[in-house]
Amino acid sequence: MSATAKKWGLRLLKIGVCAAALWYLSTKVTLNDYVRLEAGAKERYLLVSEAAGRLTIQDADTGAVREISYDPPVRAAKVDPRVPRIERGLKTVIRNADWSWTGWALAAFAPVTFVIAWRLRLLLATQEIVISFRDALLLTFAGNFFNFAMPGSTGGDLYKAYHIAKRTDKRVQGVTVVVLDRVVGLLSFLLIAAIVLMFAGRTGRIGAYGQVVGYLTAGLVAVGLVFFSRRVRAALGYERWLSKLPFAEKIKRIDETTFSFRYHKMEVFLALLVTLASHVCLVTYVYLLARGFGMHATGGQTEWDLYFAVLIATVVGFLFAAIPISFQGFGLMEAVFIRVLVQGNWCDYSTMLALTLSIRLVQIVWSLPGIIVPWLGLERPPESVSEESLEAMPQTPV
Repeated sequence: MSATAKKWGLRLLKIGVCAAALWYLSTKVTLNDYVRLEAGAKERYLLVSEAAGRLTIQDADTGAVREISYDPPVRAAKVDPRVPRIERGLKTVIRNADWSWTGWALAAFAPVTFVIAWRLRLLLATQEIVISFRDALLLTFAGNFFNFAMPGSTGGDLYKAYHIAKRTDKRVQGVTVVVLDRVVGLLSFLLIAAIVLMFAGRTGRIGAYGQVVGYLTAGLVAVGLVFFSRRVRAALGYERWLSKLPFAEKIKRIDETTFSFRYHKMEVFLALLVTLASHVCLVTYVYLLARGFGMHATGGQTEWDLYFAVLIATVVGFLFAAIPISFQGFGLMEAVFIRVLVQGNWCDYSTMLALTLSIRLVQIVWSLPGIIVPWLGLERPPESVSEESLEAMPQTPV
């Protein structure tokens, strides 16, 4: 299959996943408020107005209007299934949102870009590739901008790899570190997921789903640890099998760069540690957005229960969103937030969608400084540039 066919095949797959997600959400999310007279009822009525103890509803088919009594149920308590349920629409969710929480969410996200830039510089230093923190920060802002705000054939990782390759004669190592920088970020999420999800599965918060994902992520971490074992590699004849692969020389240099992290344990540990700290910022900004959309503890719940639920949704949601079968993980992240927050009785579908869209909006806002980076001398690479062509690029001084 040609490269063009693969590219269009992936695009069609992403469009298909997004279309399926939009169709499903269209059956759950509405613009206006509706009322179901009892749990599980297929018929729903447009909410015209509400007052203390009373709701005015309208039949969408006949236009008939009537009043019913209504006592708001308490979340996390047993509710009579015959009690009417209000399903809030996006208009009400957005109108009633407390946007002051958004400012705190933007502030909570602020350290993330700086941490990622520091991590990139640290990992490059393990390969004796030196760039200034300023350049690392500019590359990170620009990379985020091309990833979040301008998705296309030239992504943020390729942007960073392009400029790093121009600044060193260790181009394969530089490009590999850019990939491994992303891997360290995912590994941090995997570590959190392995602990949090297994615990959540045991306590029944998200059932066997969480426990299975926790075991899978723990297994992936174990595979990574085995990769760095010299004894295991020797026992498996790893080098011999590697030499038989296509593009063996290039793959070998990538493997050597990755394996060299074994001799830089402190640097890798620090990179992982600061990444964990940045992920606390990620979870916190999502929690603050959730509070802004009216999610809060009631009944026997606590704010820590809400933070824990947001932690699970964020960790697993971001992991699913990293799967490259959808634009910006649309549909994949929503599926996780539905399972954890909607089915966990923390919010309805409209609030969930407003939250996941706001999560992406905050990322876009913090990527906007990347707009000015090309005007500071770090131009965008041409569309024809690929990772394979970076090795032949001319070198420029740091």
